[in-house]
Amino acid sequence: MLLMKAKYKTLGLKKGASQEEIQEAYDRLSKELDPITNNNETFFVEQLAKVSAAYEALSQRSNLSTKEGDHFVEDHSKERSKKNKHKKDYDEHEIPVKELNWFLKLFTIGDKFSFRDFFDRAKKMFIEFMAIFFGVFLSLAVDQKREESNHRDDNINNMKKLKVELQDILLYIDEHVGNLSIYHEFFMNQYYSWEEDSDSVFLIMYGEGEEAFAIAPLSLYEEVMPFDPPEVTYNSVQLDGTFRFLDDTLEHELTKIYSGSDLFFIKENAYKIDQSIVDDFVARISNKWVLDIGSTETQYNEFWFDNTEYIQKDYYMKNNLRRRLKNFDNVTGQLAEHRARVEGAQHLLDSILTAKEKEIEIIYWVVDLDFLKLE
Repeated sequence: MLLMKAKYKTLGLKKGASQEEIQEAYDRLSKELDPITNNNETFFVEQLAKVSAAYEALSQRSNLSTKEGDHFVEDHSKERSKKNKHKKDYDEHEIPVKELNWFLKLFTIGDKFSFRDFFDRAKKMFIEFMAIFFGVFLSLAVDQKREESNHRDDNINNMKKLKVELQDILLYIDEHVGNLSIYHEFFMNQYYSWEEDSDSVFLIMYGEGEEAFAIAPLSLYEEVMPFDPPEVTYNSVQLDGTFRFLDDTLEHELTKIYSGSDLFFIKENAYKIDQSIVDDFVARISNKWVLDIGSTETQYNEFWFDNTEYIQKDYYMKNNLRRRLKNFDNVTGQLAEHRARVEGAQHLLDSILTAKEKEIEIIYWVVDLDFLKLE
């Protein structure tokens, strides 16, 4: 009883269904499960066999006439013939392994090769490969974004430190220019008063009465002011990769400020050339003044007062002073240009930091809110 109930269930019928219902169910299922229309897949072949067996068992159970029984046998034979024909057609697409070339043998499983099966497996392999490829690609992209995200805050902090250092450079330039202008004024007054008829031509008087005091500008002549602005933060930024986080224009400007040709010539003029001029001044004193005068205690005002007439006649020293004043002018002009460049970089850095602060980070991706605004 249970076995027959399963037969009815196979055809999707209730127990006790009529022969007409059995026939209709079988016709419908045989069309749905036809291997020819289902690419000869094993599942449909097996299911059709179950349906046919159920149909045969239920039909034999019914009290059919001999004519009806003959009709059943004929229909069943036709179905069997149809199935066998399909199997034959399917088998005709298969090639024995011994007839294959060496290349197709690489893709053959079993004793026969089927192009249909080959392409089905190839499509499956391609889909699996693409899934793995995009999975790996997405994983690498996420890892890269995570690494960028981890360094983003550090890079922003370094940019802020760089902004502070640029401000320190501006202050350093202003201080250097201030000191340079003091010496320039001393030496300029000395240059234009060089030939005046006065015992104190090489002295400058300050104050009045008892508070008055004198300074000999040339007694300070050996003082040299090298230009050495701060660059600690810049050097650290170069090492930790923050430059990759910067705008190309800003990176270019910072390179000019910290290691460009402008800075090179400022340092060259502020120290090397200026030092060579001072060295000539010192050598003149050592090689000539010592021989002619004897004692050359240039740090004392008395020396400049007692030897005024002799010094006024030494035009080599006056020309040396002129050379140094000209170098001061060159350095002052170069520093003005350098300061403008530093200010420009500072403004650009401010704008980049402002833009970074407006960004939000979603997981590991940075979103620019200004870009999303509708105009």
